[in-house]
Amino acid sequence: MPFRFRFLRAALLGATLLLAAGTSARAAHEAHAEPKIRVGIVLFDGVEIIDFGAPYEVFGTAGFGVETLSPDGKPVTTAMGLKVTPDRSFAQAPVYDVLLVPGGDVGEASRDARILDFLRARAKDAKAVLSVCTGASILGASGLLDGLKATTFKPRIDQLAKAFPKVQVVRDVRWVDNGVVITSAGLASGIDAALHVVARLRGVEVARSTAVHLEYDWKPEGGFVRTLLADRYLPNIDGVRWPADAKFESRYAYGDRDHWRARYATATRTPPQALLALIAAEMGKAEGWKDAGGGVWRAQREGRSLRLAFAAGERDPAGKGYLLDITLDAQ
Repeated sequence: MPFRFRFLRAALLGATLLLAAGTSARAAHEAHAEPKIRVGIVLFDGVEIIDFGAPYEVFGTAGFGVETLSPDGKPVTTAMGLKVTPDRSFAQAPVYDVLLVPGGDVGEASRDARILDFLRARAKDAKAVLSVCTGASILGASGLLDGLKATTFKPRIDQLAKAFPKVQVVRDVRWVDNGVVITSAGLASGIDAALHVVARLRGVEVARSTAVHLEYDWKPEGGFVRTLLADRYLPNIDGVRWPADAKFESRYAYGDRDHWRARYATATRTPPQALLALIAAEMGKAEGWKDAGGGVWRAQREGRSLRLAFAAGERDPAGKGYLLDITLDAQ
């Protein structure tokens, strides 16, 4: 191997090792080392782990100083039961460049005056205020989203729009940047939004390097958007009068932009055909859907032909009644 190539390879390997060593050193907890960019993550009982844990990893890897906070500095219990001890209370909190508001079970947090007042006061000095998932509802309750665009977790989009009419809710993006206030969609979307903040504050090269180090396939131009999957075409059949003894257990629900598949184990004394008749009665009220017979319904949406089918009767292998299958195809 020519000398110049051996030298180049050695230099690159050395740079990689130095970077890895630097990352390892940061992992201890650089928040206490007075870093140039400081991040404060607001925690509360019911917080979703990935909503704060994933952005924490992004910001920490990018060299930001990350701290966690709770109103009184006492431990919080996450939505999955993990207990987390914050670094500080609100009263001890310094000025932060980035404020992160995760989601989860946000009902109480959205009504906690301590959290809302803290966000209103500290947002004035922040370069970025980022919500993840249903954390948008906390920002909405604080008034920080008034007059801005925002997004949130797919099942809570309509709820956000209804609760905060001054907010322009966006449904087809992974995150929304209003300049200072940024909202992201559900769960893993917080990784993309955090990388976007890194790109803004330290440059896109650092953001891309961070994503590579995390082995994350970052697509700043968009990528996967949950609200664009085919289940957005499913009609609302919440009005079905299910049998009093009916219990449903999800087996799976997945798809892409053109197909959706869902299966439920159904425990009830009501026969499958009678259950399908209840669904058909509600589908008959769904706007634009026409009965094609045999449990199949058709409609036109966004210039696409939709086929929705309900089937029931196959025994559940786990012994919990029979299976209810829902399939939707868009062409």
